Amino acid sequence: MKDRTEIVKLIENQLSGTDNFLVDVKISPGKISVLIDKPAGITINECTGLNRYLVGELEASGMLETHELEVSSPGMDQPLKVFQQYQRRLGKQVRVITTGGILHEGKLLAARPEGIEIVKTHTNKVNKKKEITEEHLTLPFETIKETKLIINI
Repeated sequence: MKDRTEIVKLIENQLSGTDNFLVDVKISPGKISVLIDKPAGITINECTGLNRYLVGELEASGMLETHELEVSSPGMDQPLKVFQQYQRRLGKQVRVITTGGILHEGKLLAARPEGIEIVKTHTNKVNKKKEITEEHLTLPFETIKETKLIINI
């Protein structure tokens, strides 16, 4: 039976040389879930292609006798997990919860290997006038518990 590390290695080898990237692999009882993405957004054909490749590789180990395989893109409501996802969402509104439980909402301005920068907009009333101020925050990845897109309908 292959473990998560071996599956990740198979996926990374298959995605090598493309702009596709691995977001996550979850193995639970009866199911293997693989999430992939790319800067322009992943297509169903790319998910299907990786699924076929993995079926071929995993059938020999007998893992697919006890597990269902699912390859998909992360949903818009799912937390951002890898650096490339942050880069793809530059300019978007995000909700960040820190490991200390503090909630920040703002526009994602930058994503660097060490962390992200967001700008929060504050509206205050000063002498019956609205005053808008911006607060720039730099958040190291080790202080981020979860980041999600804010989806306006």
